[in-house]
Amino acid sequence: MGRLKKIYVGCSGFSYPEWRGVFYPKNLPKDAWLEFYKRFFNIVELNFSFYKFPSTNIVKSLVLKAPHLKFSVKVHQKFTHRRDYTKQDVEYFVQGIKPLEEKGNLIALLFQFPESFGMNEQNWEYLEKLHYDFIDYPQAMEFRNKSWMNREFYQWLDERNITLVNIDAPKELGWPIGPWVSTGEFNYVRLHGRNPKKLYDYLYTEEELEELLKKIKRIYQNKPTYVFFNNTVRAQCVANAIKFKMLLGAWNENIPIPNSIKAMWVEKEFE
Repeated sequence: MGRLKKIYVGCSGFSYPEWRGVFYPKNLPKDAWLEFYKRFFNIVELNFSFYKFPSTNIVKSLVLKAPHLKFSVKVHQKFTHRRDYTKQDVEYFVQGIKPLEEKGNLIALLFQFPESFGMNEQNWEYLEKLHYDFIDYPQAMEFRNKSWMNREFYQWLDERNITLVNIDAPKELGWPIGPWVSTGEFNYVRLHGRNPKKLYDYLYTEEELEELLKKIKRIYQNKPTYVFFNNTVRAQCVANAIKFKMLLGAWNENIPIPNSIKAMWVEKEFE
């Protein structure tokens, strides 16, 4: 297949206090974290927007700090979990991310639905409405209920140019972790770790990363492919994302890797 030039790797979020002293230098001020992060990765997922509508000023400041970074924005829970939004909510949300849109740095809007959101006529109609309310924006949808995983739905997504988010997660949770499918104009992968007792607290082995890379190659189809590590506890996602970039042959060897990140690879090897 050759070099997979259109695969981009990053983390689900960057603003975690527990990363201080692990990934971020202990004395690095919080407002400099994104500038440090961008040395290592060219994409990032914004998750704070799930809890609080993004403001234009905050988003603009992120763009100014990292003008070459591409952002995926998780939509507010009002659209995916509460499902009680108004037209004004849509306008307010998209207004907040305008600086990303204007800069051309928006990857997609991420719609992550809860396990309770299963396939039925009412929910399918809701997806149709949601899609058209955000029609001007690239959309990626993550489902945690297996009932959506069928060819008819994949075709529905593809016809509307909606990307299905392919996930890796603990098998015990019963989430739809495969087979992975490519819909829309780009691929989107979220890796949540494999710890059923504490979600997002997991460090993938190199063997597991190689296995995940094979799955990504199968859906690649020469589309832009965005891979986000969401095993954010203790910055394990950073260690895995860097190692994954190495497997892709996309790592710049001149970038110094923090010793505490390197230590994770050694510890995993000797467990």
